Amino acid sequence: MTDHDNYRERLLTLMEGLVGAYVYIQALLKDLPIPVIIPDFEPVDDEDGPRTALLSLNRVRQLIEDEPIADTTQRAYEHLVLDWLTAYELLVITRLAGPAPWRLDAAEFSLNRVVTWIEVIEEDDSDES
Repeated sequence: MTDHDNYRERLLTLMEGLVGAYVYIQALLKDLPIPVIIPDFEPVDDEDGPRTALLSLNRVRQLIEDEPIADTTQRAYEHLVLDWLTAYELLVITRLAGPAPWRLDAAEFSLNRVVTWIEVIEEDDSDES
């Protein structure tokens, strides 16, 4: 397998992880005491879908302040959103600018932090129960 094939495979894997994380974030937000609904990331028939999803996800950072949850959990949600957006931006830049191992490494690092924030949120939820 060539370096280009490895790059392409890794990029596709990270993109799949990014979309999967978005779906998981949707579920977490829907389960909040005051449910927050964000649109699907992959639009069916609307080219503006990703933009709407991104703006909605960013809006979560403001809405989370009104949730009746612990401050630490609110901060975890804020960091979760920022890390997801960071990974998204890095992968978009990678697709546009071409292969650069540091971009993929940084995107993977951001996605790993997304997983960590999800674990923190789920742990806080079980502590509150």
